[in-house]
Amino acid sequence: MIAWRWWGRRADPEALLADLRSAQLGRYSRALRYRDFREVFLGTPAGKRVLWQILDWARLYRSVAVKGDPHQTYFRDGERNIGLRIMATVNAEPSGRASEAVSAPEKGPGH
Repeated sequence: MIAWRWWGRRADPEALLADLRSAQLGRYSRALRYRDFREVFLGTPAGKRVLWQILDWARLYRSVAVKGDPHQTYFRDGERNIGLRIMATVNAEPSGRASEAVSAPEKGPGH
């Protein structure tokens, strides 16, 4: 068995889950989820690399079908579903956001 380490300490899955639960207090609105996902995945080059890796693992751009093995096909389809949900969250701006946008007039040359 591998002893997982995190910053020199032994990993504590229960403490990690407790931290995640405490961060999830209250309602997670669609607008906040959209903003968080875009910030995490598109805010930095590292975030874009991580997103690309997740989408690759999810087989988003490959076939999920396994000839002769429907169970493996369904398993891969489940993985792909997670990738699709991430992409939908990153790309689907919550309704009402477009009407909230304030567009400044473009300044052309000489302005």
